[in-house]
Amino acid sequence: MLKIATSPYLIAFVILLGIVMFSLFPLNENHATTFHSPSELAFLKTQIQESILDMDTVPIFGTASLCSGCHGLDPLGNASVNEEGADVNVYDDWNSSMMANSAKDPFWRAKVSHEILINPMHSEEIQDKCTSCHAPMGNYNARYHDQGPYTMDMLVQDTFGLEGVSCAACHQRDSVGLDLTFSGEMRFDTNRVIYGPYEIPFGAPMENFVGYEPVYHPHINDAGVCASCHTLITNTVDLEGEYTGGTFVEQATYHEWLNSDFNANNVTCQECHFPRIDDGIVLSANYAFLGPRSPYGLHEMAGANTFMLQLMKANKEALGIEATNQNYDQSINATFKMLTQRSIDIAL
Repeated sequence: MLKIATSPYLIAFVILLGIVMFSLFPLNENHATTFHSPSELAFLKTQIQESILDMDTVPIFGTASLCSGCHGLDPLGNASVNEEGADVNVYDDWNSSMMANSAKDPFWRAKVSHEILINPMHSEEIQDKCTSCHAPMGNYNARYHDQGPYTMDMLVQDTFGLEGVSCAACHQRDSVGLDLTFSGEMRFDTNRVIYGPYEIPFGAPMENFVGYEPVYHPHINDAGVCASCHTLITNTVDLEGEYTGGTFVEQATYHEWLNSDFNANNVTCQECHFPRIDDGIVLSANYAFLGPRSPYGLHEMAGANTFMLQLMKANKEALGIEATNQNYDQSINATFKMLTQRSIDIAL
């Protein structure tokens, strides 16, 4: 039996072809629910489902490449552009961020290796804990299917793990106990839903092509989404590697925010690291009738680590990174802007 090879490029081409054909015929406003023919839907669903199942067995998450067809660069310039016509698409902004490459970060990998050498008796536990934040989709998927602990050897062979903190790692977060789970203990909604900040989402493309239901929920803008990884409390050991019964706060970024003026003034993590613009943005390519949404959060995810971004840019091939130099330059510039304009004001 002849089997057509699946690839993101093939899927994107077929979707684009369908949109072009769709655009040639006026849409009857009384029948606006039919966007693709039954045969086209059946073909696309088969291709996408096969491409997903090829990556893993019944995965909970989808990869960012599945999102890029609608939320990436729009060649027609209709979607994901601001009022000045500049591209602000989610996929490219994310692709060159520290979040996207958290699992490929060479410093982090070296640190994990060092921790294992110092405490070999806790090797699997260390790897499982570190990957729970740096490769959350791979780690959670493995544990969900009773394949854990999730090690670095598993990570380097796992599509989901290598995507770092990808789209689904944030947009599939469950709203329950957001500000009460730390140290990589994340809760995901496994019902194939994607949470977003806009009411009454247009769900047909996502439901038909990637098997997700887009759902509005305000928790996506809650700082608690960041809490699980940005407060890390680890168990302490003595010089022989035995547990002491104590704990050590390795980082407490979320709790620092919680006790800051930002929280007191209702300024969440997202408001700085996903800076809002008031421009009306069309969120999805390929559907010309969609109206704009506002405000729109730029997915710059800028922090303070310009050194690592520059190192990754210079060693993309060795690190297996696909983001372009232009995208990296944008991430580096956004990070410098964060450092110089959004970090701190000192007055004497």
